[in-house]
Amino acid sequence: MSRARGIAAGIGYSTIFGFSFLVTKETLAVLSPIELLASRFFIAALLMSGLALAGAIRIDFRQKPLGLLLLMCLFQPVAYFIFETYGVANAATSVAGIILGALPAGVAIVGAIVLKERLSALQYSGLAMSIIGVGLVALLGQGQNAETKPIGVVFLTASMLSAVIFNIASRKASERFSPAERTFAMMWSGAISFGIPAALQNIAGKGNIAALFNTAGSRFVPSWAGILYLGVLSSVLAFFLINYSLTYLKASQSAVFTNMVTVITVLAGVLIRHEAFSWNQGLSALLIVIGIAVANSAGKREIQERRS
Repeated sequence: MSRARGIAAGIGYSTIFGFSFLVTKETLAVLSPIELLASRFFIAALLMSGLALAGAIRIDFRQKPLGLLLLMCLFQPVAYFIFETYGVANAATSVAGIILGALPAGVAIVGAIVLKERLSALQYSGLAMSIIGVGLVALLGQGQNAETKPIGVVFLTASMLSAVIFNIASRKASERFSPAERTFAMMWSGAISFGIPAALQNIAGKGNIAALFNTAGSRFVPSWAGILYLGVLSSVLAFFLINYSLTYLKASQSAVFTNMVTVITVLAGVLIRHEAFSWNQGLSALLIVIGIAVANSAGKREIQERRS
């Protein structure tokens, strides 16, 4: 049952992240990237604090390894979002998809070294299938309409490695910290890390945060809707689901659900923005879904074999 919950959490967070790209694009028409990050994590931190004060979640960091928790927060959300933002700005979307799509493989390799997690040949084949699917979506479904600079590749690779280290650190931290405690720490680290430069930007008169309080503006409602989606769903709920899945699944099995984000993003573009959908994208999406199923169902079979 706990394993099924971990898989359900993986499907949940990938679905939320899949739709977040559409929301982010609309909100960036008003705010700068650092302002958007500061806003979403500030809302998320306030929500987590409210839940803690109301007794809905229990937060207790006493006599626990805070160094491990800080390491986890350093790489996600701080390092990951910084590297991803500048990477996407200096690279084609297809390149970003390929590099970030390698996350499950990176987690599998590091997880085997650090956490001593071993996967079967069938599980590795599932990981490979999902990664190939992401690569095909990126190559066949995206146009090479943006210039990729070497620095862009460096930043995107750094963001992928940051996500790898986060998955491993969160998996290790799950031994002492609850999913709520890990999420609470992540939201406040993001709020502080991105809030300070965003505040300085606005103090210098170069920010756009004042636009959020212009009730007469045409983007007032869409901007707040986007921030609330990113803050409540994409930050609090999605990261809670990631930490929850890492409590019950191997790091590599949880990470493979990040490739499903590609499928959800493509479907969202087709259904909401009425973008074109090719058979190449359809086959690639099917390959990703099958790969995720294989990577996780294989582990379930192994457990049953041990019990027999």
